[in-house]
Amino acid sequence: MFWNNGITKKNEHRLFLLVAVMLSAMILPSIPLHPSLPNIRLEEFLLFGIFGLNVLSFLKNGFKFKEEEKVALVSQKKELKRIILIFILLTVSYFISNIYGVYIRKAGYYGMRDLMELVTLFKYFLIISLTLSIDIREAEFDFLSKAFLSGIAFLVVFGWGQHLNILNMNTWFSPYFDQQHWEHLIVGNPARVLGTFDNPNFFGIFTVITLSYLTVRYFFGEDRDKFPWKLFVMIGLVIKLEFLTISRTALFGIALLFALSSISAFLYHKRNKKVVIKIVALFLLTMVLFTTASADFFYRLHEGLDFSTSTSFQGHMDRWGAAVGSIWESPVFGWGTQKYVMTTLVDNEYALYARRYGFVGLGVYLVFFLMPFILGLKNLKSRIDAWGIGAAFDRPAQLVGAYAAVLPSIFVFNFMAGIFYNLQLMTIFAISMGVVYNSLKCDSEQA
Repeated sequence: MFWNNGITKKNEHRLFLLVAVMLSAMILPSIPLHPSLPNIRLEEFLLFGIFGLNVLSFLKNGFKFKEEEKVALVSQKKELKRIILIFILLTVSYFISNIYGVYIRKAGYYGMRDLMELVTLFKYFLIISLTLSIDIREAEFDFLSKAFLSGIAFLVVFGWGQHLNILNMNTWFSPYFDQQHWEHLIVGNPARVLGTFDNPNFFGIFTVITLSYLTVRYFFGEDRDKFPWKLFVMIGLVIKLEFLTISRTALFGIALLFALSSISAFLYHKRNKKVVIKIVALFLLTMVLFTTASADFFYRLHEGLDFSTSTSFQGHMDRWGAAVGSIWESPVFGWGTQKYVMTTLVDNEYALYARRYGFVGLGVYLVFFLMPFILGLKNLKSRIDAWGIGAAFDRPAQLVGAYAAVLPSIFVFNFMAGIFYNLQLMTIFAISMGVVYNSLKCDSEQA
């Protein structure tokens, strides 16, 4: 049992559920139920199923919490209030925009596909609140880390299997994944690895999220004066995995992540010789992997940078132009979800969200991402003030630092695609948000 390894019994079931959700989002495709219904993911079945059982248990106990549940809620009170407030704002924005779009703008009608937006919001709330509810101490963090690294190891092997088409696996596995994007591996020119995701660009930005944790640990963790070779090798494997996706946006995301992390480490460690060696080593590793990348990688990179002939760039501009025209016709509250009368293919999540919920809703959307970022940086600053400059980051500080380091790359990615509406990728990022809130909770308890 988990608690025999230092994990408390009250944490066991929630920790197991969180790991199951995380690994499901990392390594499993969605499950088709019926041609007329959207696919469902295993983590959604788990989250909503366990939530339903908890509601039934609450009703059975006469609308009363157990004593240990009351204690847990008190410890989460401050952060839980913030999370609930953000989701209330998202939900209110949703209802106002849909009522405005359907009944005032007469833009269409409200249907099942529009209702699924609320289900999506509730899924993210469940993930973040689940992560917050766990007491992530050393034993729990160690278990989560090992589970995450196991998932990464699987994806590295699986990604290389796709790249080399070992045992003709790309044909054998294709029925279980999105057919349109799986063709990137079979008839794509160039062929692009997409891991277990339904799009190589989403797999690419997943590697950036992964690198944020590895890089912060690499620069700010406690390595006992030794060069962290294991982390260095793992970083190299994940960088190479991104190169196999040939995602240009994710490549820029890695460059931005490494630049911000290296500058921060250089200043934080007072230009220390050890950190200079780490920065140079990371730069050389990246350059070696970059210069030894495939001809297909450089072909697609060149194609994307030639804006006059890039079909990708021109397609993005056409979609942005159409979306911006719709936004200016209803800039305050937008048009609502309106999935039946407006395309969801915009390739810019800010434009897509503003078209649906107006600039008011877009503001709430930005708060959703920025709240843990701002609170996390304040928390990190107070920790550094207490430790003194140059001290190694503890576990909560590393987790907060990883989220702060990767958010700029996520914001860039959202200009070219978007994370919020990808249920698989956003599940992983919602866990990252929950981990930041959890770190704030841990500090509150210690105070």
